[in-house]
Amino acid sequence: MSTLRLRIDNDWPAHVTQCEWALYDINGRLVERGESEPQHWPPAENCELMLSADQCLALEAELPKGVRRDDAKLVGYAVEEHLVGDVQNEHVVAGERSVEGRTVVWVIAKARLNALITALRQLGRTPRRAYSELELAPLAGETWSACIHGAKGFARLPTRAGFPFEVAGREAPAEIVLAIQAARAAGDLPREIAVYCAQDAAFDAAAWHAALGVGVRRAGDYAWHSWSAREAVNLLAGEFAPPRARYAAWAPFKPALITAAVTLGVYTVFSLGQWMWLDHRANQLRTQTVETFRAAFPQVPTIVDPVLQMQRLYEPLMRERGRVGESDFLPLLAAVSEALGISTADYRSMAYEEGRLEFTVRHKDSRAPDRLRETLARRGLRLTIQDTRQTRSGTETTFSVRFGT
Repeated sequence: MSTLRLRIDNDWPAHVTQCEWALYDINGRLVERGESEPQHWPPAENCELMLSADQCLALEAELPKGVRRDDAKLVGYAVEEHLVGDVQNEHVVAGERSVEGRTVVWVIAKARLNALITALRQLGRTPRRAYSELELAPLAGETWSACIHGAKGFARLPTRAGFPFEVAGREAPAEIVLAIQAARAAGDLPREIAVYCAQDAAFDAAAWHAALGVGVRRAGDYAWHSWSAREAVNLLAGEFAPPRARYAAWAPFKPALITAAVTLGVYTVFSLGQWMWLDHRANQLRTQTVETFRAAFPQVPTIVDPVLQMQRLYEPLMRERGRVGESDFLPLLAAVSEALGISTADYRSMAYEEGRLEFTVRHKDSRAPDRLRETLARRGLRLTIQDTRQTRSGTETTFSVRFGT
């Protein structure tokens, strides 16, 4: 995908609408560059902003342990004492932590960033990245890099982020003079200052050397369009992050999430199909049960629960023909005796009335009632414990058993 890099000065777009731009291909190679109004910018899939150094403040801070780089609120509190205005009005982004434990924190006004994003969206250019031009300047060991662009410039330091300055003729800028004085007092003077500027720029290496007392040389042109921005800190983070970038952390999990979604979808369709088939079969069985009941008992006008109604009508028919029903005394007694066991229980009393067998048993095993209930339940019998009391020879329990659940 092609990328359009816009060099945005502090005056854009309030006072000037044209700006310098550079177009890169998918491999990051420079394709075209120019300076024009927005309507003449070349088309590109991506848009990124290189902000002039005077729009961003670069501060070194030692973040407390446990503070994450993406925690804008805590990072803001760490540099609050260096800010003139309210930290709530500033957008802060932390860079990488150095080996010395220091972190460069980039600060830009929220209002400025909002204005840039709004203006570019109105032009149909939604930026994906924004960074300070200060981060693009070359670095080499103990050398400071100074870049001059028109009447403005900036310096990048090996151990500190850097600072902008104003160009006043051919003399060394006051900001660099003060920075050199502070470095000399700290015993941290640079080996030399490499200056990048146009051939016709107001720069005099001899005058700078005389004012600073360190080596000064012209290193080349200020070629911002040829410097890589791959390692630059993206200021469009947190609340200013582009919609897609906010979910970039989920990108590695996308294949797994897609697989899980497909699996869940197939399982849902299969389960729904199985449920519909089982429901269809249940309806068929209910219909067959009703038809069987009507054929066996045509005299019954209303059918509510054919299974229960058939059980209730089946018992009288069995007795009319001299056969024992499941709820009669003998079948109930046989089921209870088999389940309870002769060796583990001692019958104390027994009574039967209207399909209900009531008896009292003395047993030594306290878990015998629970096992009896489970055994009888598997045979379609319901057991109800009515009374339990302890005796010298064991536990006496009064049960009530009847057919049905």
